[in-house]
Amino acid sequence: MKLLKKLAPVLLLLLLATNTWAQREIKIEGHDNLRFTVETIKVSPGEQLKITLTTVSNIDDKSMMAHNWVLLKKGTDGMNFVNKGLQHQDNDFIDPALKGKVIAQTKMLGDGETDSIVFNVPDEKGTYEYVCTFRAHYQAGMKGKLIVE
Repeated sequence: MKLLKKLAPVLLLLLLATNTWAQREIKIEGHDNLRFTVETIKVSPGEQLKITLTTVSNIDDKSMMAHNWVLLKKGTDGMNFVNKGLQHQDNDFIDPALKGKVIAQTKMLGDGETDSIVFNVPDEKGTYEYVCTFRAHYQAGMKGKLIVE
């Protein structure tokens, strides 16, 4: 029993380290061409994923050009989601009534800013859409697919 008490902290650290090492990171940039640099991500059900988004822009004014990364629940209509968010600039263009449709999201980022999020991929296989909710970016093509296989 004493040995177990002495080993418990070591085992806990090993478990935490294993979970950190098992996490896969996807680095994505958002540019002025209104595209993500990664438009398809293939993952396994339940996988721990780290998304790191960086905005690279020639426009310094965040109110004129910014990007975020928002993963939507399976079956969510991306166009409807971003259109309803247009009136919610103070909430990163996400309608609070639709917050339940979001699996994971980064902050809205201006030029040179970076944000990372860590989440577990849904267990249900299929295609999940991710979007930038800044006004008109989705409509211009700033979206992608997370494919759980």
